[in-house]
Amino acid sequence: MQRFTLSEKLAVRDEMLLLNDKVWPEFMLHWECKEWFHLFSTFSSFQVVLMEEEELIAFGHTIPFYWEGSIEHIPDNLNALIGMAAEARKNSMKPNVLLALAVCVSPDHNGRGLSSEVLKLMKEIGGKHEISTLIVPVRPTLKAKYPLIPISDYSKWTREDGLPFDPWLRIHRRLGAEVFKTGDESMVIKGSVNEWEAWTKMKMYQTGNYIIEGALNPVEIDMEKNTGVYTDPCIWVRYAIDPNNKQ
Repeated sequence: MQRFTLSEKLAVRDEMLLLNDKVWPEFMLHWECKEWFHLFSTFSSFQVVLMEEEELIAFGHTIPFYWEGSIEHIPDNLNALIGMAAEARKNSMKPNVLLALAVCVSPDHNGRGLSSEVLKLMKEIGGKHEISTLIVPVRPTLKAKYPLIPISDYSKWTREDGLPFDPWLRIHRRLGAEVFKTGDESMVIKGSVNEWEAWTKMKMYQTGNYIIEGALNPVEIDMEKNTGVYTDPCIWVRYAIDPNNKQ
């Protein structure tokens, strides 16, 4: 297995985009983020790539930004944080926080622990850039089975062994992360009723909250306004990064 940053392997960009489309529910692909292009240009050295025999098997998106004050008070909205990162770079501000935006593993390579390898490489990248903290807005794997449970409650669920109930959160805990807060609106996705019907393959006949596959919360449909709004929650975790991290 080979480990790269996107800046070292620019030719893999299109493969990253294709894999991204495979691993997320359709409606998640319609989140609007005007600053996302920075990941593939300005911050290409912060995008991590795992390959095997020239095949892309996993990747992770991160973006560095500067935050003054308690980490608990950072905005939950990912659009805002990405904008802060772009502004910090524009003003030559030295970043002190690395934000993980996504970990994507090829479905053909699930079960190999690649998500852990991506997280370790993220920490290594942070260390090389003398960044002391990695934060992750965890999108819990099994929360979609419990869309009516508030994320703040779900984040506290544990197994008999004391580890988190959610398997993705469990991976973070085992790698040394700690939960520091939850967020109700890390992403907001809006569309017309027709768009939501197309994205979900569901017919929506009246105003109300709809439970859809892959969504962590219900989608709020308003027939009179012809709108559907979904807010994606998250569980925020943080890692301390050793500047000499060589994992």
